[in-house]
Amino acid sequence: MAVSENNLTLRVNQQDVNGVNIVDRTIGAISYDGSVGEFRVGNLSDTSEHQQTFPQGLTTALQFYFKNTHATAKITVAWTPTGGAKSTIAIIGPGGSIALWGATSAGNVGFTALYLTSDVAAATFEYFIGG
Repeated sequence: MAVSENNLTLRVNQQDVNGVNIVDRTIGAISYDGSVGEFRVGNLSDTSEHQQTFPQGLTTALQFYFKNTHATAKITVAWTPTGGAKSTIAIIGPGGSIALWGATSAGNVGFTALYLTSDVAAATFEYFIGG
């Protein structure tokens, strides 16, 4: 039985210069009957790499949302994919975000370690991680 229902609803909207929708698509809700999910608000105290601690009971993350909430920082997100080697996923600028939302745990999916690095000290962020 799931103890954490992890859901993501995403809307992609593109408008022309007159405000008329060119694309207006809702993607999801993508759901996963998970065992754990945790939302965090954080601060990277310096410019070194910081490995993030997974919530208790989570060994493989299948859902991840990240937002850089700092006004000027660029935050590098890296992870170790299941069965793979650590790699940089993205460099997220101020106000930017990314999401990975697995709907199944079948196969070699998700990631097993998460790392954040900022180009300035005291960079703020928020994220959700679950599985």
